[in-house]
Amino acid sequence: MPEWKHTIGIIGGLGPYAHIEFETLLLSSAEKALGGAARDQDYPSWVLSSMPKTPDRTAALLKGAVSPVDALVRSAERLTEADFAVIPCNTAHAFLSGIRARVAIPILDMIQATAERAISHVGKRGSIGVLAASGTLQSGIYTSWIRRLAPDANVITPLEIPGGEKLQEELVMEPIFGERGIKSGAFRDPDRKEELAEPLREATRTLARAGAEIVLTACTEIPLALGRDYVDAIPLLDPMAVVAEECVAVALGRRPLPS
Repeated sequence: MPEWKHTIGIIGGLGPYAHIEFETLLLSSAEKALGGAARDQDYPSWVLSSMPKTPDRTAALLKGAVSPVDALVRSAERLTEADFAVIPCNTAHAFLSGIRARVAIPILDMIQATAERAISHVGKRGSIGVLAASGTLQSGIYTSWIRRLAPDANVITPLEIPGGEKLQEELVMEPIFGERGIKSGAFRDPDRKEELAEPLREATRTLARAGAEIVLTACTEIPLALGRDYVDAIPLLDPMAVVAEECVAVALGRRPLPS
């Protein structure tokens, strides 16, 4: 039986389908790390705090709406039996420093982990595309981490492309937040999933035409429709999959607890 040293805490509900997908990724990451798992007892322990009523992160960033920090702090404080926490929501990481300042539990930084992984794929002078909600892009959290780790790297988002605001709205935001979008759970219908995936594929192709060598699916809803491997021959990198592997490594004691 593997020796799990730490319990994972999940600050979830951001959105609800995303953290369910994240839990599935934790299981598959554990199986990969252990070379297989045969029994219930082989898997890691985690504690979930799901608070879907957390104020919208994108609205807070773009429109000055209610900040989600108080709700995210309350969610983190519910994880009393966990040794560290993870937030499977990209946009919430724009508020990470404010959350960390108010809670005792250490929190993994999904943005940092993904930036490190992306740079390992393309090198420190490579070009990295970012598909994300507009709040995430406007906050600059991915660009900031990538440039901190690799100052000569090129970061490409739809907003840097001519006509980018329209592209961002039609190809990214509408499939996620629109009527019968991914947030609604409509992706569970195979036909609707395909309809939602196609604009996201076109957004990915647009970033590749602009020079991106890899594309980060940097909204936790995007892989639910798009998948997490390739669009055509364009490699995708899913931050949830990256941080699931990080969580497993920390829980096994193979990596230190986040500071």
